[in-house]
Amino acid sequence: MATVGLKLVQFGLIDSTGKIIANATTGLSTTGLYQVDDGVISAKTANITGIEVAPTQIYGNNKVVDLSTAKGSPSVALDFNDLPYDVLSKMLGRISDGKGGYTIGDKPRLAMLIGTQSLDRKNNIYFGFANGQLINPDSSNGTDTNAETRADDTLTYTAIGADAWDGEAIKTWYDADSTFDQAAMMADVFGGYILPSTGQ
Repeated sequence: MATVGLKLVQFGLIDSTGKIIANATTGLSTTGLYQVDDGVISAKTANITGIEVAPTQIYGNNKVVDLSTAKGSPSVALDFNDLPYDVLSKMLGRISDGKGGYTIGDKPRLAMLIGTQSLDRKNNIYFGFANGQLINPDSSNGTDTNAETRADDTLTYTAIGADAWDGEAIKTWYDADSTFDQAAMMADVFGGYILPSTGQ
């Protein structure tokens, strides 16, 4: 189905067992989640590619007799206006030297949820990734002229197959589905995350 806009991007660091790290020091927050929020710290694009790949034709008797379909290899090109440096460093696995400097270290595992909307904006469509890694491949900086020259946070997320999803790397949800369960979706993507009760 067609979608419109980019409403939500959430991240969570996960441990070696796939569970969310709900710790403000070792994770992204006390709940484990970090949502790219409104205002200057906001998400501009989240372009997903490689969800599926074209099948390979299998020939026999001078004709196509079968199709061999490999699993997709999803990646997401992300563009953010301005992420907090400490959060970005954690997600990229940067190592502090204790004096304000950071080097590139081992990449942590990261879960991500992207939310968009139906064309009438009445319903939400979600793309979930339970396991993956984030890189910051480039930094393009230019001089200011009569206007400032900004360099966004342009990142690439590469999804990895999740054991809990039978090795699949992406899962989708549509909240108009009669079986949709937001709490179950959040726990599924973010390794056992518990959605806070609204008290209703």
